[in-house]
Amino acid sequence: MRWPAHLNHLQPGLPIHFLGIGGAGMSGLAELLADRGYRVTGCDVAWSPVLDRLVARDIAVAVGHDERHAQDARLLVVTSAVRAQHPEVAAFAAQRIPIVKRAALLGWLAASYRTIAVAGTHGKSTTCGMIALALDAAGLAPGFAIGAEVRDLGGTSSRLPGGKLFVVEADEYDYSFLFLEPDIAVVLNVDHDHPDLFPDRASVARAFRRFLTRLRPGGTAVVWADDLVACAVADELQTRGHRVVTFGETAEAAYRVLPDGALRDPSGAIWPLALAVPGRHNRLNAAAAVAAVVQVGVPLVVAVRALEHFNGVGRRFEEVGIVNGVRVILDYAHHPREIAATIAAARERFPAARLWAVFQPHTYSRTARFLTEFAHALEQADLAVVAEIYAAREQPLAGIDAAALASAIRRIPAIAVPDPVVAAETVGAAMRAGDVVLVLGAGDIWKAAVRLREGHGDADAG
Repeated sequence: MRWPAHLNHLQPGLPIHFLGIGGAGMSGLAELLADRGYRVTGCDVAWSPVLDRLVARDIAVAVGHDERHAQDARLLVVTSAVRAQHPEVAAFAAQRIPIVKRAALLGWLAASYRTIAVAGTHGKSTTCGMIALALDAAGLAPGFAIGAEVRDLGGTSSRLPGGKLFVVEADEYDYSFLFLEPDIAVVLNVDHDHPDLFPDRASVARAFRRFLTRLRPGGTAVVWADDLVACAVADELQTRGHRVVTFGETAEAAYRVLPDGALRDPSGAIWPLALAVPGRHNRLNAAAAVAAVVQVGVPLVVAVRALEHFNGVGRRFEEVGIVNGVRVILDYAHHPREIAATIAAARERFPAARLWAVFQPHTYSRTARFLTEFAHALEQADLAVVAEIYAAREQPLAGIDAAALASAIRRIPAIAVPDPVVAAETVGAAMRAGDVVLVLGAGDIWKAAVRLREGHGDADAG
């Protein structure tokens, strides 16, 4: 897909308005355009720490949507979740002011650089952060646009390139990644998600196949060797003159994660991977990151040493505080596989701890499609608290709610609560020193982590 032609004529100084600027991807892109000299404004439905960061950057933001925002802007940026019937969108359309999706604007921006695009159902933000850190350690001054803040690179989710390299998170939702034309395309995994758009895994696989065909001539694909779909597409790419590099746990992987967690490179040399972030999934993410940066000339030793100092990205196994001996960890996990991986990582890091899983499902369609899988994943914890579903762009579905998911959890104690505040109060009243509380979800469940960190609830210190 190509971005609208009018983007090719954008001039610095043009006023651009972001609808929903508080999202990680939107805020990062807004900052990039502000750094390029555009006059950026934005609005969102509620105040958040992200808006504080934007205000500190002299980006004007407002809470609430207002048709009057169309009076000053000459371009409106929206996400795929925003409908044409939205009052602010309608106001811009009535004045014939161009409206562009975030993905198209990002594709236009990325086209100016040598782009490393990271796709996959899971692990995109973390792997992008790893790649950016390794490139930075090699002195290549990469730019990046990531769906989470990178703790080791100034705590921001975006940065303009100081050179030629640009690391981009490539999102499959609404086929957003098809606006990108990467020089290096990384596919971490292909799993069924977004059932409101993709009816099954085969439809997801077709989307990723289309993404890989967007490679620029002479480009390289870095794919998970353990995934048959990715490997099949990789074989096709090789016949078209593209280079394919594999990573994974199978013996055939060029960059293989060994059972002890070390990395074997294509020459057979073994490199210890002493990551600061736990979990099998992060070792695979690291292997993909190493494979990608080596393609642009980063010495393998530099990449491995850089990743030893990688402390993760925002809302990905992020320790937000310790309260009366209880660790509170915030994670964006909102798919059954992500929940299972996060709980397994917590077991690896804190083997003796009692684990709480405080989960807020994200969208009714995902909850309905994966209800049983969510229950099985949450049962890997010791106790579960399920907050009411975060609707996002969807309308409620009959019989699909927090209570239905809590009832499906049979092997551990589970309770449904109406919102993140009550979730924090419920956990706070029963947690005890030595516990680890995993706060999981892509909605506003972060509020529960903040309340627990601030001591709302009485932990038993005995």
